Amino acid sequence: MDHTLSYRRSINFKLGRLVLIAVGIGLALVAGLGVWHETGRYTASKREALLAAAQVFGAASSRALANGDVNAVLQAMRAVGKVPGVVFAMVEDRTGAPVADLGSAVRLEGDLNLDAGQEVSLWRLLSSRTVQVSIPVVDAGEPGGRFIVVSDTNDLFGRFRDLLLTSVTGAALAMAIGLMISFRLQRSITAPLVALTRTMAAVRESHDYRATVEVKSDDEIGILASSFNGMIGEIRERDHRLEKHRETLEQEVADRTHDLSEAKEAAESANVAKSEFLATMSHEIRTPMNGMLVMAELLASADLPVRQRRYAEVIARSGQSLLAIINDILDFAKVESGKLELERIAVDPAEVVDTVVTLFGERAQSKGLDLAAAVAPEVPDEITGDPVRLTQVLSNLVNNALKFTERGHVLLKVELAPGEPRRLAVRVRDTGIGIPADKVGAIFTAFSQADQSTTRRFGGTGLGLSICKRLVEAMGGEIGVASTVGEGSEFFFLLPLEAEAAAPAAPGARPDAPPVAIATAGSATRIVLDEGLRAAGLRCLPEPMTAVPGEADWIVDASELVRRGARPAGARRVIAVAAMGDPTGGQALDRRLADTLLRHPLVQSEWRPALERLVTGGAFEVPTATTERAGAGLPQFAGARVLVADDSAVNREVACEALARLGVTAATVDDGRAALAAVKAEAFDIVLMDGSMPDIDGFEATRLIRAHEAAVGGRRTPVVALTAHVVGAGAEAWRDAGMDGVLHKPFTVAKLAECLARFVASSEARATPLVAAEAPAASRPEPDALLDSGNLAQLEDMAGSSGREFIVRVLGLYVDHAPKALDELSAAVAAADAARVAPAAHSLKSMSLNIGAAALARRLAAIEGGARDGGEVPSADDLAGIADLLERTIAALRGHFALPPEAKAA
Repeated sequence: MDHTLSYRRSINFKLGRLVLIAVGIGLALVAGLGVWHETGRYTASKREALLAAAQVFGAASSRALANGDVNAVLQAMRAVGKVPGVVFAMVEDRTGAPVADLGSAVRLEGDLNLDAGQEVSLWRLLSSRTVQVSIPVVDAGEPGGRFIVVSDTNDLFGRFRDLLLTSVTGAALAMAIGLMISFRLQRSITAPLVALTRTMAAVRESHDYRATVEVKSDDEIGILASSFNGMIGEIRERDHRLEKHRETLEQEVADRTHDLSEAKEAAESANVAKSEFLATMSHEIRTPMNGMLVMAELLASADLPVRQRRYAEVIARSGQSLLAIINDILDFAKVESGKLELERIAVDPAEVVDTVVTLFGERAQSKGLDLAAAVAPEVPDEITGDPVRLTQVLSNLVNNALKFTERGHVLLKVELAPGEPRRLAVRVRDTGIGIPADKVGAIFTAFSQADQSTTRRFGGTGLGLSICKRLVEAMGGEIGVASTVGEGSEFFFLLPLEAEAAAPAAPGARPDAPPVAIATAGSATRIVLDEGLRAAGLRCLPEPMTAVPGEADWIVDASELVRRGARPAGARRVIAVAAMGDPTGGQALDRRLADTLLRHPLVQSEWRPALERLVTGGAFEVPTATTERAGAGLPQFAGARVLVADDSAVNREVACEALARLGVTAATVDDGRAALAAVKAEAFDIVLMDGSMPDIDGFEATRLIRAHEAAVGGRRTPVVALTAHVVGAGAEAWRDAGMDGVLHKPFTVAKLAECLARFVASSEARATPLVAAEAPAASRPEPDALLDSGNLAQLEDMAGSSGREFIVRVLGLYVDHAPKALDELSAAVAAADAARVAPAAHSLKSMSLNIGAAALARRLAAIEGGARDGGEVPSADDLAGIADLLERTIAALRGHFALPPEAKAA
């Protein structure tokens, strides 16, 4: 109500004020115009009156002025004082001299002269207070002087007063009439507005939208009231609809929630079905491929005519290509589903590079391509990352480069990103066909290649680069490509760098160090050698053998040395370069044409020690005959007792043939129940257990085997899953079942050999009985009693051309990582978490087996078995014994290999 009254008063006040202002302005304008006109009229009438009086008295005094009779002039002027308003009169002669004057006032200089007849301003008229006129005095046609009359303007103010009084009276009447009209308008205009305002205020306070306003006219006010009524009606209708919607809203929400739930379940079911289909198809494809690949491999290695062997090799290579495509699809599916997990452990970039170039060395050689790799000196020795995925990305890029390069080379470089010391840059450069500029943007898209003819010519699914991109991004990096058609491509990726071990300080070159001449055929190898030598401060001479004068160290192809049959002229030291299996390498050493040998493609573990000796002038290590064997045969496990459990006759045949190549005659069963019975009846060194079998599958059979071992207190039999499941639930089921490892189908004979070497001693090792690891505390065993001599012999055999450098590096890695694994085991024991104890013990056991630490591996196997089967957690004393055993084992390893105590990874 207060708002209504305020609004009402405001309207009335504004209307009244407008009326008063309008009338006041009108009054001011009328008064101003009246004063202006009155000034003009007053000036004209005053002039006429004074001129008339002056003419009369001038004529009366003209004769006397002509005769010079002053008294007569005064007598004639005397009557002028009776003229109203005249205050002064004067007669002048011809010369302007006063003759006679009459009046009560003094003539002033500022008297307003009205002789000219000009318009006079109000301000000039008011400020002068007097006005004058003058006429010539003429006698008989001759001018005898002038007659001047002065009058006051006092009557002017009276006229103004009468004018203003009239104006004010008229204004008062006008205001009265205007106010009456405004009051009339207020009743016809403001009253409906006040009613509308009151109604609106009531609606606002009560929220009752049933109120309406009465429409009394059809003018604007009536339209406003009608619009308000219409708006109120629409609000009532909206409220009605909202009320009805609210009544059905809960049901609608429930219906939509149900629909969304069904859609979500359908999507999840579809995803599960996709995963199951992928897992099933992977299993179904890999199972027959297992037989095809292994048999093709065995056939290719058999004594066959050349043509038939070539056919078998084509089958094996085609099968490997098909398997690579399947693996790409599975990796892509893992990345797409977000199930790809990355490790974060210490990684040696040089070791990863060595692995990749070694893997693809033979393929590059077969295509006539030069494959080389370089790791910049400033790259740390160890970084944090996932070695498997890093190797996968590098392998994909190198494989891609080799695939699309017909001539020239493929160069792999690892360095710190320019201007970004916290990022690692990896580049793979080739001299292949290149990529068109309009295709570069889609090169990392799944199932895409530069054009459709590429797939026909070079093969592939187009998944490799897409997987690389996903893996690099998952590792927090970025990947890209630069390419020129016909000149080649450079693929690169950048990764965040978390260094665990800084790069070692490179020794400076001696001032008297001779230059190094490079005479190798491979362009990429020359680049790597040249950059490495220059970074070490050595002078390079990449010239032909005949073009180097004076003394120099040489890096020469072994084949060229053997062809010439002589060392280069003036050569101080000669390093020969030969591919693995190339007999010219051994021939160059035997004929003393070279001081040492580097295998092609160059690996960092060989090149870095050779470079250090070139810099420091140290003597090269002469490779042994074992080092120079063209190819090491497969390890033999004669006498090993192996059980193969698989429901497929083909798979059993494949496994038995592959095992036969390794010197093993295997026992076979066709289901899990038979496998359990066989293990109960006979002790096996290892069981290769298929996961999918009828009746009792391999996983359940393993659980029953573990339960039987726990019940009778027997030793733990290693069980390895032999499965084609690489995705889905079956891919990880072997861990839950208590198996010790997994061998995915299809496997190669080499992979099978690696699996056996992990759990079974070779026939050479079996010839030397192992000394029991458990010795009385009072009598510490000799160092060799802690070690497996067979494993140590295998390590020395595996060293290859690296010789002691390989042993030093492997031992250094064990010394670095074994204490960390023991810390993890200690943390699991402190938390009394058997689920963590088992994998921690298994991790330390695995690396101990690989290094030949037999006694430590047995102790850890017992701890792992107790934690995995019975949930047992070792005591603090047990851990102390393990720590002491680890320390003695490391000391024994150093002593066996005659290494200094501070030996680290090379």
